[in-house]
Amino acid sequence: MTSIKKKLSRYISISISILLVSLFLITDISVDSWISSQFDRAMINKAGLLETLVSEHPDKVDFDFADEFMPEFSGANDPEYFQLWRDDKVFERSETLKLFENNDLPKLDVTLHKSSITNITLPDGRSGRMYFTKFIPQIDSDVREEYGITKAFFAKTQKPMELAYATSNEGLNQILWFVDIIFILTSIFAVIAVRIIVFNVVERGLKPLDELNIKLKKINLNSEISTISTSQLPEELIAIADGINHFISENKILYSREKRITSDIAHELKTPIAELLNLSEVAIKFPHEEQLAASFKTDVLAITQRLRNIVNGILLLQKSTYQAELEKQQVNVELLLKTIMVSENKQCRNITLSFSKQCGYIQTNEFAFTTVLTNLINNALYYSPETTPVIIAVRPEKNTNKIRLDISNVSSFEYSEQDLTMFFEPLWQKDSSRTSEERYGLGLAIVKSYCERIGAILDVAIAPDQRITFTIII
Repeated sequence: MTSIKKKLSRYISISISILLVSLFLITDISVDSWISSQFDRAMINKAGLLETLVSEHPDKVDFDFADEFMPEFSGANDPEYFQLWRDDKVFERSETLKLFENNDLPKLDVTLHKSSITNITLPDGRSGRMYFTKFIPQIDSDVREEYGITKAFFAKTQKPMELAYATSNEGLNQILWFVDIIFILTSIFAVIAVRIIVFNVVERGLKPLDELNIKLKKINLNSEISTISTSQLPEELIAIADGINHFISENKILYSREKRITSDIAHELKTPIAELLNLSEVAIKFPHEEQLAASFKTDVLAITQRLRNIVNGILLLQKSTYQAELEKQQVNVELLLKTIMVSENKQCRNITLSFSKQCGYIQTNEFAFTTVLTNLINNALYYSPETTPVIIAVRPEKNTNKIRLDISNVSSFEYSEQDLTMFFEPLWQKDSSRTSEERYGLGLAIVKSYCERIGAILDVAIAPDQRITFTIII
């Protein structure tokens, strides 16, 4: 099972660790390079100092070197080495080289005024680095003036000299290793610290989810708690909590509705079943009663038909909520309305139809649209006084390519605005005693369900004179 906490902790830890290790690695390389460059720079500077100690005269070359000022070239404690060549012969070497049997530094091939730095093994066996260069010795201006020779002319007769300067790099290597060890230990510590910190931060950050889960477990359809408080929730969870509250509210409404529908269905079925039982018991008790026998079959048929109508209505409501997509066809609205008016107006009531020619055809499911119109026209005829007309008006809806269909009638009952909200509830009836044997409160529920399936907007309004108007926009 995937864990958000573990995945989040892992991804953040890996990302930050890679970033930190990369930064440490870059820093380590930079520090190592800087230390090495400073070591090489110090070698170059000291070699340059040794070069300045060499001066050339017309008849000789002097090397003004004093061991007492540079004891590292004469002592045995951390010795350094240098060697000078002229005409491919050793011109001068440090006293430290004389301490060893192998007292020559390696000679490299470099061009004039160029230099090279290489790693070598020092005469004392230590690892070291050697700076090697080829140069022209300097000429004292006093000497040139004394002999009357220009520097350019004297330079033509000068012979290049070569200088090798070597020193141990073991201290440098120790420093570099020390820096590398610090880098490795710091990286390991940083990765462990990041892992611990990120895990704790993520765990603390996800704690509101655990609290939200605890609150959710306390809520059920029968509990008094119907919403989750969002006052103490983080901003990111408020939207989720609002969605859950809406879901809980909708489910409680659906649960209450299902309870009511179950109760109403039981009530609707209970009455005809009780009537059948009573008729059966009386017929069995009085088998020779002629009057009872004459009406028994007719009564059983009527009760059975009533049961069939209730069951068919419930099945039709269930079918209207089925989620399969409805097939759409071109439907002639005017022809459909006139056909329904003829089939439903068996008492030849006054029905006024006002139809705009712009609303000839629509693309919808014919069965669903027919069921909607049939129920609305039947209701208008049934629940209105016989002397009042039923008015049907069809016209284009403003600023759309849809049509607006209004069916209005004067109601035989007095309805309130609150009653209108219950019109489309299954098995709801204004008469709470349910004395009607023909109406079961399923027609408008079926109308609403099919309107939702075909994408039609359904509305109902009531005027002060109790004229009820059902409006469909499709």
